[in-house]
Amino acid sequence: MNKQKNVHNLDSLQGEICRLKLEVKKIEERLDKTLDHLQDNYWTMMMNSVFFKEDRKKNGGGSHFFNHEGFNATINTIAANIADKASEKLHGWMNTFFGKSK
Repeated sequence: MNKQKNVHNLDSLQGEICRLKLEVKKIEERLDKTLDHLQDNYWTMMMNSVFFKEDRKKNGGGSHFFNHEGFNATINTIAANIADKASEKLHGWMNTFFGKSK
């Protein structure tokens, strides 16, 4: 993040306002990109974190319980609902914070 510039007159104030607006736009784009990545990869990240997918591959197996399609469908539904709720709340917070409406 850039340091605050000294404002000496109206022109330098306008320049600082423009610089800050550009900074806000960059931050919004970075947040959007990060949120999109999270939404696209949430299920995989959650499964790898909770069920240690990589460890099961290395050890040549794992619990048959986690391979049950009904169980995985239920977990998938729960994870999708959680991700949707988190996304809605984050979008609402961003809209409130940045003063935008849907």
